[in-house]
Amino acid sequence: MSTKLALPKLPLFEQAVRHAQQLDQSHPAVVDVRTSKSYSYGDLVSAVAVFRNKILNGRTDLNGERIAFICPSGYQYVLWQWAIWAAGGVAVPLCTAHPEHELLYSVTDSEASLILAHPKYEAVMGNVAKTAKIDLQVFGDSDMDVQEKAIPELFDMEITRPALIIFTSGTTGKPKGVVSSHEAITVQTEGLVQAWRWKPSDRILHVLPLHHIHGIINALQCPLFAGATVEILEKFDNNAVWQRWITGQEGDSINVFMAVPTIYSKLIKHYTTGLSESDQRAATEACAKFRLMVSGSASLPTPVRAKWETISRQVLLERYGTSEFGMGLSQPYEVSERVEGTVGLPLPKVQVRLMAESIEGSGKFDMNVTDEREVPGAIQVKGPNVFMHYYNRPEATAKEFTEDGWYKSGDIGIRHGAKGYFSIMGRSSVDIIKTGGYKVSALEIEREMLSADLGIQDVAVVGVEDEEWGQKVAAVVVLNADKELDLQTMRATLKPKIAFYKVPTLLKTVDELPKNAMGKVTKKALVPLFTSQA
Repeated sequence: MSTKLALPKLPLFEQAVRHAQQLDQSHPAVVDVRTSKSYSYGDLVSAVAVFRNKILNGRTDLNGERIAFICPSGYQYVLWQWAIWAAGGVAVPLCTAHPEHELLYSVTDSEASLILAHPKYEAVMGNVAKTAKIDLQVFGDSDMDVQEKAIPELFDMEITRPALIIFTSGTTGKPKGVVSSHEAITVQTEGLVQAWRWKPSDRILHVLPLHHIHGIINALQCPLFAGATVEILEKFDNNAVWQRWITGQEGDSINVFMAVPTIYSKLIKHYTTGLSESDQRAATEACAKFRLMVSGSASLPTPVRAKWETISRQVLLERYGTSEFGMGLSQPYEVSERVEGTVGLPLPKVQVRLMAESIEGSGKFDMNVTDEREVPGAIQVKGPNVFMHYYNRPEATAKEFTEDGWYKSGDIGIRHGAKGYFSIMGRSSVDIIKTGGYKVSALEIEREMLSADLGIQDVAVVGVEDEEWGQKVAAVVVLNADKELDLQTMRATLKPKIAFYKVPTLLKTVDELPKNAMGKVTKKALVPLFTSQA
């Protein structure tokens, strides 16, 4: 059995090997804040090749088997994701915030053949593995430090192979596994590296969840593809971020940051109430030296954008993307070219069009209005960046593509001005709520609320616009006779059942939900219940 160190001849690995050969050994690829350890590109490619052999366990190729993994955000995540890819498998990153039944769903729906887990998650994943009847392998922090150090050989692997499954909540049914190929991931990564001008001297502080496209591609694969340094926090912490920026020294200063609007809101609040005047001055001075700050995954409220510019001297770059195609649109890199309220133009190799209904209300978006200005249309995307399919859901996949091969995003957009910058007007459906950078299915929450012992007869969950969270999850309930329900009781009951960010933070009780002739709740009529001053 051969134990030679080898990696696939895919662009990501070719770049990493090149960085290992050309960059100084003291140049970090990954800095793991939780373990206080730093790893060079040489360390990374060697360890990935070693773990590839461990995962293969004598085999030559996983041939597309799905491998689920869960660990604290850090070096271990990068190592496992890359090792799964190098072994010919499909990486299925699990959300560390999910309760056991949601983790089980992700594992079983993706038909994973193996779970890799950090000891922190051994108990819960042991239960999941037992129920799913698959193997669980546990590796601790010390297992990440491998002794073999060598530049791996490169072997051929098809770039069209499936590489990644991340789960997205649809407006109906359970979350779907979005399957992306190595080609799609490469195109997404290369486009952003080019558009945002990544280079080896960059250093990003990574604070985003690593089971979503924002954290996986934008803030992780892009810097590693470019030979930059990724410094990873296990989880976002206001004070930790500010103190890291303030204390940065020449050679290890952070100069790139990416976050959701909620994080910027929290940083603003901590700057105002949690930092001394001297630290505020130091923070502003540090931020002013950044090369790039990006906001995404939810609409950026104007007050947050303006306040952040005052504090940091940075104009946040906004972009637009989804799990299904990565980033599709981006504001220009040049600050002077960015227009507030827009998300710019298509990224390299990405085609974006706007389609309107030729007959209003027909539901058929058959009129191309891409070249028009101030005319709303459904956003559709095409290109090698687009996902392959929803795992084991051919009908759902077919439904999301037009006859001529364009992916239907479900968002409505509009173009402005001579340059035709795009703006996102919102979802064509009200059943997807974007809160704190997460995409949440209202229908899933409704199902959980109705199945819980809360005395609820009927329920509708809606998103209510909020400066800090983007949207808050709000529930409108009709209770059974003689039943009462308060917000605290509802939240306490739901927290063990669904991820914390899905639990409603607002609650209203009504006698009856407004419904149309087809029996569907007219949710837009419910939002004013939470926004009215009355």
